[in-house]
Amino acid sequence: MWEYLYLAATAWLLGYVPFFEIYLAIPAVMMMGFDPVSAVIWGGLGNFMAVPTILFFHKQLAKVPRLGKWLHSLENNRFRSHIEKYGATMVVVLTVVAGVWAMAAIGRVLGLSRLKLSLSCALSIVLYSILTAYAVQAGLDWFL
Repeated sequence: MWEYLYLAATAWLLGYVPFFEIYLAIPAVMMMGFDPVSAVIWGGLGNFMAVPTILFFHKQLAKVPRLGKWLHSLENNRFRSHIEKYGATMVVVLTVVAGVWAMAAIGRVLGLSRLKLSLSCALSIVLYSILTAYAVQAGLDWFL
C-alpha cells in the first residue's frame, strides 16, 4: 500500500514538474515497478494539473519578473501562427513538442477558451501517456 502511494506521488510530482512531464514520469515509475496503467493515470494527472495552474495563476505568474519574461516570450512562439490558424487541434499535436506548461500558457495568451484548452491538453496528455507507457513496456519486455 505504501509503495503504491509512494510511486503514485512520484509519478504525479514528476508529471507536474515542467520539463520532466510525462516523458520522464512514466518511464521512471515503470522502471521502479509501477504498472503501466497506474503510471499513465498518475503521471498524466500530475501533468494535466499544469493546465489549471496556468489558467488560474496566469496573471499572477506574469507579474513575477522571470516567469513574466518567459510567458511574454511564449506570445511570439514559433507555434503561434499554427495555433491561431488551427486552434485546439494544434494544441493536441504540439503539446508533445513544447510541453503542457508551454502549450497552456500559449493557448491562454492566444485566447483559447478555458474549456477548449483544457480538453485539448487532456486529450494530448492521454494519447501521449499511453504511447509512452506502451513504448516503455515494449522496451522493458525486450530487455527482460
